[in-house]
Amino acid sequence: MVARAFAATGLVIVRADSAYYAREVIAAATWAGAKFSITARMTPLVRAPISSTDDDAWVPSSYPNAIFDNDEQQCISDAEIAVTADPTTQQVSGRLIVRRVKRLNPRHAEDVGAQGELFTAYRYHDVVTDSR
Repeated sequence: MVARAFAATGLVIVRADSAYYAREVIAAATWAGAKFSITARMTPLVRAPISSTDDDAWVPSSYPNAIFDNDEQQCISDAEIAVTADPTTQQVSGRLIVRRVKRLNPRHAEDVGAQGELFTAYRYHDVVTDSR
């Protein structure tokens, strides 16, 4: 299947989870002529560009069908996406794409008379990539 896809498009994309988030993996993919899309670990090096992203850089994104979030134990259909500086730019070229989903407190969501939130908390999912 992969050989057929490569023959048809000439493009190979290495997609990996955060266990493979390492300079060596990204360098090997780049050396082999492949594009990469790898989930980054939430290290201080990755958190820095995320926390310094301006609020107006986040673009709303709605899922056409709600997705069940196991961590939150509820369906979500809204998120925000931002492209930030790649924390590994000294070693490879690429960018960091971040999706953030607002954390909801189910106790307060049901109680209309409850005090509003003091600040918004988010969960983040980030990917380092060099593909469009």
